[in-house]
Amino acid sequence: MIEIKTACGAGQGSSLVLRMWTEDVVKEMGIEARVESMDVSAARSAKCDLVLTSKALVEVVSSPNHETRWVTNYIDKVSIREQLEAFCDGHGISYKKKGE
Repeated sequence: MIEIKTACGAGQGSSLVLRMWTEDVVKEMGIEARVESMDVSAARSAKCDLVLTSKALVEVVSSPNHETRWVTNYIDKVSIREQLEAFCDGHGISYKKKGE
């Protein structure tokens, strides 16, 4: 199971929206994952597999505890899927390809 955190500045609005959209994409891809939303400081120290955030927050969230990737828009499933596919490809995790 993949541990994914979604992060925004305060950990309430944007990260929650990103979490919901990420959960949708995870289901579409057939990946077993647990997705949790949080603020940047909690995300930075989080021990997980992946943190998804905005481009502006990548440097703030990056840590040796996890891989950090950014999405272009918190409600853009294409961007979320691209980042999840890249993560899975890089870690040998199988998933349903688009259209399968």
